[in-house]
Amino acid sequence: MAQRDGGVGRRVVLTAAVVAAISPATGCGIRLEDDAPRVPLVPTRTPLAAEDALVALTRDCLALASAAEGLPGELGAELAALHRRQHTVLRTTLVRRQVPPADLDAGPSPTGSASGTPSGSGTPAGSATPTASPSSERSPSAAPSPSSSPDPQETRTALAAAEAAAAAAAGTLAGVDADLRATVAALHAQRYAAATLLAGRPPDVPADPVTGEAVVGLVARTEAATWFLEVVVARSAGAQRQRADVSLAALRALRGDLVAGGSRAEAAIGHPLPFPVATAADAARLAREVLTTLRTDLGAVLDPLVSAHGALGLAAATRWLGTVEVEAHRWGVDLAPFPGLA
Repeated sequence: MAQRDGGVGRRVVLTAAVVAAISPATGCGIRLEDDAPRVPLVPTRTPLAAEDALVALTRDCLALASAAEGLPGELGAELAALHRRQHTVLRTTLVRRQVPPADLDAGPSPTGSASGTPSGSGTPAGSATPTASPSSERSPSAAPSPSSSPDPQETRTALAAAEAAAAAAAGTLAGVDADLRATVAALHAQRYAAATLLAGRPPDVPADPVTGEAVVGLVARTEAATWFLEVVVARSAGAQRQRADVSLAALRALRGDLVAGGSRAEAAIGHPLPFPVATAADAARLAREVLTTLRTDLGAVLDPLVSAHGALGLAAATRWLGTVEVEAHRWGVDLAPFPGLA
C-alpha cells in the first residue's frame, strides 16, 4: 500500500513538471518557431503583417551600412552611422514582437530588398556592393586585398543604386502594422535622400498623385516654405545664392507634386518672418529653420498618408520627405535615420 502511494506521488510530481514545462506562464523561454510542429497547450506565433518584408529591410540596413563604410568622406561615414541606427531600431522592435533573432541576423538574401526590385544598374535594392558586406558575414575571400582596393567612384555608384532601388520599392511595406507606418515611410525617405546626394539626381519612385486633407495641409506649408526661400534667395549672393536657387527650385517642384492630385490650399499674400533677415548669415539660418520645420510637418502626416493611400501614399511620402531631407542637408542639417520623426 505504501508503494502504491509512493507511485501515485511520483506520477503527480511528474505530471506537474510536464505541465509547468509547457505552460506559457512559466517564462521558461521556450522558442516558438513558425514552422514548428503543433504541440498541445503550446500557442503558435502569428507572424507580423508584412513580416518577411520587415525582416529583409532590417537585414538590408546592415548591408547598406557596411557598403557605406567603404565610401571615403563625410557622407559615407554619415550614411554608415544612420543605417546602423536604422538596423538597431528595426531589429529591437521586431525582436520585441517575437520575430526570431536568427531570422533577423541572417545575411541579406540574394535578391537584397523585400521586393527584389532591381535598380537601373542592376544592383538589387538594399544589397551590399561588391566591395562590402555585413561585418558579421564578412569572410577572408569577401574582403578586398590591399592590392585590389575598391574604386571610390564605383563604390559610390553601387551604393547610390542600392539606395535608389530601396526607395523605389517603398510601396511593398505599405501593409505593415499601423504603428510602424511612419517609421517605415521615414526610413524610405532617407533612402531617397541618400540616393539623391550620392548620384546627384533623385531616384525614380512611383509618382502616382494622391490627395486628401493631409495633402492640403502640406500644400499650404510648402507654399509658405517656398515664400521664405524666395527671401533667402534675395538675401544671398555667390555660392549661397546658387544653393538657395537649387533649394527654391526643389520646393517649387515639390509643390507641383503635391497638387498633382488636385489638392489646393487657400492662397496667402505673405508670411511674417520668424526673425529679421538682413544678412547672408540670417538667410542661411532662415533656410535651415524653414526646411527643418517642413521636414517635421511632413513627418507628422506619414501615418495618415500611408493609411489613406497604401503603397501610393508610401511612395509619395518617400518622394516628398526625401526631397526636403536633401535640401535641409544642403544647408548643414544632419541627415536623420528617420527624418521628420522625433
